[in-house]
Amino acid sequence: MSEEVINNYIKAGKALVKAKELAKKITKPGVPFLEIAEKCEAKIINNGAELSFPINISLDDIAAHYSPPIGDKTLVPKKGLLKIDIGSHYKGYIADSAITLNLDGDPNLQNYCEAAEEALNAAIARFKPGTKLFELGEAIANEITSRGLRPITNLGGHKLEKYLLHAGAFIPNFREKQHNQVLKPGDAYACEPFATSGAGTVVNGKDAYIFRFIRKKTKNISYEHLNYMNKIEEHFNHLPFSPRWILRKKIIPFKKIDRIINAFLRNNIIEKYNILIERTNEPVAQFEHTIVIDNDGNTIVTTN
Repeated sequence: MSEEVINNYIKAGKALVKAKELAKKITKPGVPFLEIAEKCEAKIINNGAELSFPINISLDDIAAHYSPPIGDKTLVPKKGLLKIDIGSHYKGYIADSAITLNLDGDPNLQNYCEAAEEALNAAIARFKPGTKLFELGEAIANEITSRGLRPITNLGGHKLEKYLLHAGAFIPNFREKQHNQVLKPGDAYACEPFATSGAGTVVNGKDAYIFRFIRKKTKNISYEHLNYMNKIEEHFNHLPFSPRWILRKKIIPFKKIDRIINAFLRNNIIEKYNILIERTNEPVAQFEHTIVIDNDGNTIVTTN
């Protein structure tokens, strides 16, 4: 990992910090999710970085992947756990970070937030060359269970590579020995503990608001679809995107967006990210940072 690459991660992280600060400031009861999304995503772009995935604004038992669709009318409620997960990149090098807002300061729900945040801090303290990924998971689980809660076991952190949000290696949120890869200089990871009072697993909801280009199809495809497919690949590479971005960039006319997305899903040109819901519908808190180990073995948290 060169100094240039490390600086690219840091630049992505600095833009992301600005967006998180804005999210904390503007997220109040009655504010539209769509307003939060548009303003926070614009903040990243206005600070010199690009978007690595659509902002996730996930309430209570929705653990992840709710991103406001076109025309969304959802408003921030007066009470609950609202997770805001934001991603940026600079020249393809990704920063990924999340916070949970306890909307009315409920003491019981605050325990969830503190459990997830302290679990993240415990993992970061052990994020050094030679540490095995499952040891990070053990540190995460110990913090969460000490507060009478459970970690989400089928979600976790992920290795980052250039233009690749999920690069294979996985940081579990509990001690799972199969994840025995060893941290080394040059590694970059997003670490994201989730805490809940439920069963500790998530299931797919029926809706999806985030998509990703996965492969080209050139046979038995109309010229119109070929044109749209090439534009989606050009604009978003292989990073997740929102239909809102298609509309913003005028890639596909508004009235055709749903039809084209459904056609591309059927043809395995794009994939979807269903919303993820805690299996027993209990609230979930999440905190996340991106951590880079430089060539000298020093840990850099790009979103602090």
